[in-house]
Amino acid sequence: MFGQICHPLPVKAIGRGWLCLCETMRPRERGQPKHFHRKEAIGQRIKECQSTKPLCLFVSLSLCGESAPGASRHVLGKTISPVLILVLCFGTLVCLGAQQQAPEESLLAKGIQFLSQGQFPAAINLFNQCKQTNPQDARPYFYAGLALAEAGSVSAAALEMDEAVRRDSQRPEYLIFQANLFARLKQKPPAEASLESLQKLGAVERLEASWLWMLSDVYYRMERFPDALRLLDLLEKRNPDDPRLNLNRGQAYTIQSQFDLAQEAFQKSIAKHPANALAHFELGKLLHLRNDLPAAKKALLEAVRLEPKNPQYLQKLGAVCLTLKDIDEALVHLERAAALNPNSSQAYYSLSQAYQRKGEREKAAGLMKQFQELKRREESVEEMERLLARGERLLDEGKDVEAQAAFEQLLQTAPDNWTARAYLAEMFLAQGDWQKAGPHLEKMETLEADSVVGNYLMARHWFLRKDFARARNYAEKVKQSRPAHAELRNLLGRIYLELGQRELSLREFEEAVRLAPGRADFRANVLKLKNQ
Repeated sequence: MFGQICHPLPVKAIGRGWLCLCETMRPRERGQPKHFHRKEAIGQRIKECQSTKPLCLFVSLSLCGESAPGASRHVLGKTISPVLILVLCFGTLVCLGAQQQAPEESLLAKGIQFLSQGQFPAAINLFNQCKQTNPQDARPYFYAGLALAEAGSVSAAALEMDEAVRRDSQRPEYLIFQANLFARLKQKPPAEASLESLQKLGAVERLEASWLWMLSDVYYRMERFPDALRLLDLLEKRNPDDPRLNLNRGQAYTIQSQFDLAQEAFQKSIAKHPANALAHFELGKLLHLRNDLPAAKKALLEAVRLEPKNPQYLQKLGAVCLTLKDIDEALVHLERAAALNPNSSQAYYSLSQAYQRKGEREKAAGLMKQFQELKRREESVEEMERLLARGERLLDEGKDVEAQAAFEQLLQTAPDNWTARAYLAEMFLAQGDWQKAGPHLEKMETLEADSVVGNYLMARHWFLRKDFARARNYAEKVKQSRPAHAELRNLLGRIYLELGQRELSLREFEEAVRLAPGRADFRANVLKLKNQ
């Protein structure tokens, strides 16, 4: 099975959820579970990219996706997607012209073009075709990872990036993007491993500013604030007038309770770029924390003026107005916040408090009930994460029975939790119990039919059931995105042998040996078939 010689990869964003879908010749680290393992102006960038590799295009990738601890991290208050840069800079990627490129390079360029247009499934399809032509080329995996991350599939993106790093571990950009994905998934150990590998390369100070920004964001997410601040100092030497520098410094200082330094940093950021709503918001939050309520309200009013439809800004402003006993004004802001984000428990709590003070007790009670329901949902998610983490820890300790009980308990309240079902399915398949694995795999398929992990487990499932045609269909589907996976190729060899297709079987067995020459069992399969 995949769990024998492999590197950790994420399967879902909930909890840790790791399944081996990539093999390396490194031994498993002590304590790993035996079943599951874990983007300078545009014109200047175009000019630079004419003489560098496409990777330099991805400016401020760290500014995409979930917010870092304590606050959102945006450029001048707006999220910038790397796809925007791809759209503007695509011509530099294919400056030689598709007609002058090798077929696989033309295919890769076409995939990047689809990516730049936001056609993510089409782009991923072409990148998968590139993998078939040259399975050891890291680039299709990197771009597939970018496409999946842009599409919101961060866990699947991390799977692709692990494959890219495995093929080219000397590219610091790959390691940074991998660490970025792991940090967004809250997967601290593998993120730290990527950062350690990056440090060993000694290439950080030579990186493009785009990658330094991303790395700074990774350190922030990982709560390694001295490292994040050190990179901001390095970036300041290159572009001292960038307003992001002081904004990000202020966020880091705030988390560390260095409030004087944080306030100074936010004020400097606003002085450089007064239209940055996020800087005003961060300053307002800090002033509220420091109990300077009139100044906090002034800063938050400016943030809301600049971004009037930001529910987070409105909720905070309403809460400050409530503390200042400006009840009617607080209600205006809080009602808008709740309308923009009906899932904000904080908005409903503050609204309930405002109506209570206004004397409208019945309305306050109704809002409190809504708050309590939203709070219960949040607590339910937290409990699921705790159960998942407990099950993983028990697996690490070799306590499979207790781990199984934890995953099954989680499914009683969250039957759509893909990760818990994947753990259970893998455990049952390892025991040869396809009957118990089946219901979990069927549910996983309804939740995420295109999962590489799910399809691989399905192939194993149908092989155990001796429905080799179905097993082949699932295995071949996985092969489209993981052609260089030796364990998969060996499984395909066994499937084709059972189907009586000896030539195809031998081809798969030989490919498995070529990909993993140290596997004696793979070599034995080849010899046995040749001697029959």
